[in-house]
Amino acid sequence: MQDKFSALKPYLPYGVIESWDDLNPRLYHDVHIYWLKFYGMWYHNFRPYSLSFWCHLIYTIIVLWLVCFLPCIGEIFYLLRRQENIGDIAEGLYLFLSEMYTYFKIAVFWLNKRKFLSLLKFLHCDEFKPEESEHREILRKSIKTARFVMTYYSTMCVGAVSVGIVTPFTENFEILPTNVEYPFVDVYKSPMYGLIYLHHMYYKPATCIIDGVMDTILAAFVASAIGQIEILTFNLRNFEVLADRKYRRDIIMNRKLRDRNYYIQSVLKKSIIHHNAIIRYVSMIESAFSLASALQFMLSVMVLCLVGLQFLSIEDPRSHLMQIVWMAIYLTCMLIEVFILCWFGNELILKSLELRQAAFDGAWLKTDPKTTMLIVIFLERCQRPLRVTAGKIFTLSLNTYSYLINWSYKTFAVMRNMKRKI
Repeated sequence: MQDKFSALKPYLPYGVIESWDDLNPRLYHDVHIYWLKFYGMWYHNFRPYSLSFWCHLIYTIIVLWLVCFLPCIGEIFYLLRRQENIGDIAEGLYLFLSEMYTYFKIAVFWLNKRKFLSLLKFLHCDEFKPEESEHREILRKSIKTARFVMTYYSTMCVGAVSVGIVTPFTENFEILPTNVEYPFVDVYKSPMYGLIYLHHMYYKPATCIIDGVMDTILAAFVASAIGQIEILTFNLRNFEVLADRKYRRDIIMNRKLRDRNYYIQSVLKKSIIHHNAIIRYVSMIESAFSLASALQFMLSVMVLCLVGLQFLSIEDPRSHLMQIVWMAIYLTCMLIEVFILCWFGNELILKSLELRQAAFDGAWLKTDPKTTMLIVIFLERCQRPLRVTAGKIFTLSLNTYSYLINWSYKTFAVMRNMKRKI
């Protein structure tokens, strides 16, 4: 198959045709980078005398105009002209906010270029390279998880906006997929309606894919950290077995043989170095994504409330079934979007807590005092679990997710009571 489709290699993400045998860290993120390049959102090297640079820059500006600026202008004018109807305001506002934090994440992504590229480079460090067959299996599973989340979440989001795109067919073309207004133009008259509808067919899937990439790329980085923690957990539980393997390798390679404690201490010292590298890597993840994640959590609460408020504003739900289906799917996507980040953050916490038990489960009672001291030091180092926070305010965990849902419901209840009084 690789030979048959080799001509497609430059046009497909790494790992679609290529073998996974090398377990290149690119496998974690190349699907994300592929879509960012496709929409011109990847980093450009500033080369003013290069024609390709200016072509890429012009393409990026065109995409930003079509996907970001033009829809935002239309949504702002829509909100300004529909101030009397709270349902129209809620619908326009939740779409506007959900798109705005997508573009904010892109802006933070560009501002943190050095941090992001440092993360990609750090994944290739010696401490993260697999040495045993068990390590390779752990990394393969971790890569599959990261790619699965990216592929299926983005597919789900595109499928969701497809429902929004076909909604005008069920409403006699009295609405657009996204409510917009433009100065000096009636968007509901032909041929302007057709042009704007075609624009929505392009920009809404593009926005979903970009948003899915920006969310799941953080999940992919956390998934790679979890994979490294699982490798470290295996090493700590089986340090005696790994020491025996090193001993046998030295025999095969005709190297100078040492006593058994030397090999055990070598495995444990390497584990401590590996743990330090993981701690540094998680810290780099938080530094690169903290600001964008914090804004996402705060805006998610507002968007969830506005979706609920817009649902309540529909006077005759039976005559607007597609709109209700669209809102239900949109709400589900929003919940899953935040859940992905919280679930991976929660797994990072749980896996890092397992390190203490893994070190304790090892055959440390059979070792000499010096080796035992190394394990005690490691146990003390693992007292505080690894975690990723959003703006040093929210911890990515399932507890935070439950708090988010609780806050959303309380805010929605307040807004519902206000609407009834109005």
